Amino acid sequence: MDNPHQRSHVRRDSAFLDSIERRDMGRRSNLGEFVMFWHHDPADLCRYVTLDLSTTGARLRTEAPLPEGMTGVAMSARSCDEQIERTVMVVWSRSIRDSDGNTTHHEAGLRFI
Repeated sequence: MDNPHQRSHVRRDSAFLDSIERRDMGRRSNLGEFVMFWHHDPADLCRYVTLDLSTTGARLRTEAPLPEGMTGVAMSARSCDEQIERTVMVVWSRSIRDSDGNTTHHEAGLRFI
């Protein structure tokens, strides 16, 4: 049964996690290939270029925008042979444009959950 006291506890915990500055979490840049699958299609392994990786998430280069809120499982970061095996959620996605305003690629931020 739903308990209002538990909900406020969850809100406090969530606010605390949101207040943490993830950019201070020891990012490592240019790691190469990030291997994962999305929950909506677990049979399809996806490979992305990793722009940076930390203990709280990753920033990926993608060919198309990724929908915010989409979830999956990160398997590994190949260039450093790191096994990740953690659930991820897309928390932002944006297009990257050249000086003429044309989209060259997309980037997406994933948070480990």
